[in-house]
Amino acid sequence: MTKYETTNYEQMRRCRMAHLHGRMVDEHFKRGDDGDVFISGYIKMVSPDLTCWPLRWIITIEQQSGELPAMALAG
Repeated sequence: MTKYETTNYEQMRRCRMAHLHGRMVDEHFKRGDDGDVFISGYIKMVSPDLTCWPLRWIITIEQQSGELPAMALAG
């Protein structure tokens, strides 16, 4: 499992809804100097970090290894 941070409200909502409904996500996260990182997997937790402004969310994702399931490719 890997943790990512975002200040993007729309991205947080997509991840939160995927977590509530048990769906996979395909998201881009910014990783400091590494640029954007593309992640595909299941959301394990979405938690707010209320100690900063703008508001930040920490999203924990269980990444998919190997091939993606056929249903994930169809969606």
